Amino acid sequence: MAEHKIRRALIAVYDKTGIADFARALVDEFGIEIISTGGTARHLKDAGIPVTLVEEVTGFPEMLDGRVKTLHPKIHAAILADRDNPEHMRQLAEQGIQPIDMVVVNLYPFEKTVADPNCKFEEAIEMIDIGGPCLLRAAAKNFGCLVVIGDPRQYPYVLDAMRKDKGQVPYMMSLVYATGVFQRTSQYDLGIYTHWSRFIEWAMERKAEQSGRDAQFEPAPASAMLALDRIDVARYGENPDQEACIWLIRSAIGIAGVSSISGGLKDWVVKSVATDLSFNNYVDANAALELCAELTRANKSLSNCAFIKHTNACGVGIASESREAYRRAYLGDPNAAMGGILAVNFPVTNDFATLVMETYDRFGKVAGAGGFFVEVWVAPSFDEKAVEIIRTKKKWGENVRLLAVGDMSAAPSADEMEYKTIAGGMLVQSRDLIGLNEDQWKVVTKRAPSESEMADLRMAWLIAKHTKSNAISICKDGMLIGNGAGQMSRVMSCRIATWLAKENGHADKIKGSVAASDAFFPFRDGPEILLDAGVTAIIQPGGSKRDAETIAACDERGAAMIFTGTRHFKH
Repeated sequence: MAEHKIRRALIAVYDKTGIADFARALVDEFGIEIISTGGTARHLKDAGIPVTLVEEVTGFPEMLDGRVKTLHPKIHAAILADRDNPEHMRQLAEQGIQPIDMVVVNLYPFEKTVADPNCKFEEAIEMIDIGGPCLLRAAAKNFGCLVVIGDPRQYPYVLDAMRKDKGQVPYMMSLVYATGVFQRTSQYDLGIYTHWSRFIEWAMERKAEQSGRDAQFEPAPASAMLALDRIDVARYGENPDQEACIWLIRSAIGIAGVSSISGGLKDWVVKSVATDLSFNNYVDANAALELCAELTRANKSLSNCAFIKHTNACGVGIASESREAYRRAYLGDPNAAMGGILAVNFPVTNDFATLVMETYDRFGKVAGAGGFFVEVWVAPSFDEKAVEIIRTKKKWGENVRLLAVGDMSAAPSADEMEYKTIAGGMLVQSRDLIGLNEDQWKVVTKRAPSESEMADLRMAWLIAKHTKSNAISICKDGMLIGNGAGQMSRVMSCRIATWLAKENGHADKIKGSVAASDAFFPFRDGPEILLDAGVTAIIQPGGSKRDAETIAACDERGAAMIFTGTRHFKH
């Protein structure tokens, strides 16, 4: 690139931000001839910049309402010719074609157009750029002989480089910009593919409705595509020796079908703080949000709070009043709450912010906690005065990450997929969106749960769903009092859950409490540990060969048991 001086530039842009100033500098400072089309040419001429129209170069007028203007051999040969290949240059001379040394193009805003829910399919089609991607790809392919510019933000960098090197652009800059072109055109095509796939799905469903038959779809393709936007670079990954970035999934197409990501990460707003969210913060914050949102959807009229450590709940409280919900959540396990993630399903006000900042003085000392602070605080929103209180009330408030996530009651998208990586590959699955499917629950013991037990069973069941398997969650009076998580045997999870309940001062509460198991009990030993501790009602999926033994264990103690028919493993 450094060996080829820029003499002619083709400019054809939809987004005209800064283009007049850029073109003027090309003409005035470097004597470059500008070739342009349609609206771009008019824009530059109105700014007093001399322009050669494309039809003057090709000898062929624009046609089909502008759909065909740059798709011509005299344009593409001028871009694609290898300047170091004598035969290429001979052919150009033979046809009277002068090389084009710079291509400045940006694309029709297809993605922005179809983001409008009122956009018609015909309008979307007109926003599919044909000539633009062709020009960009041709110029990018021949980056060693010319420079391609696909983003208005690149204009000042190109001018700086040209001013330093007598009108030339460095080879590496040309290579980097060319690489960016292929990234942009691939994203652009994926956006079109995504939108058309949705339209096809809609059209097939509509056809099925009209014909009274099920819509028929082709088998899923044997490949998949993800469109990702990097939004953050983490200080490090799970551990200091690991590097990590945060990527937003814009769309995903392929083996899992069509997935348009609505809500979630793209709606998160991090309030100003000296320290950004770390990799682990993102993982734990998402776990806290998922649990809080699940509990909110189950009962929108109640406040709920949750403390999360390493993606597992160590404290959850549900109540009609936010302060009581918080008290229950914190006192579930005061020592584990320290340094954890706090999530609440209501806007954070001045009074509530003050309560949380005074947690240790109000509750922690009496409970025997060693101290208190929060790493990340998740909520639908934070009042500005509340943010000020958090930042100034206690020293730890200066660094807590405040994450505003919006409404937690909205139903999650059934199209969204989960992606888990393994060495050299990825696992893709639909999300576990089954919550309180009570129409499928079955009381299998002689005694049915009481009304108060049922309320706690619902809570325990959802907490167990969001706890690493094997999971046993014990609740009483709207409060998580013991959570056995991630154990290799279910009986050990039962022991840990009951031990934690007693260790954290809930020996009185465990009598008359309820417990949830995310999967069936293979033997009666697990339930017996819970029943011996004082649990009076148990909820589990059922499905073991020894279900009759488990049911008998409950009947012998006068306890109630529900089978849900649904398992909630979480790995």
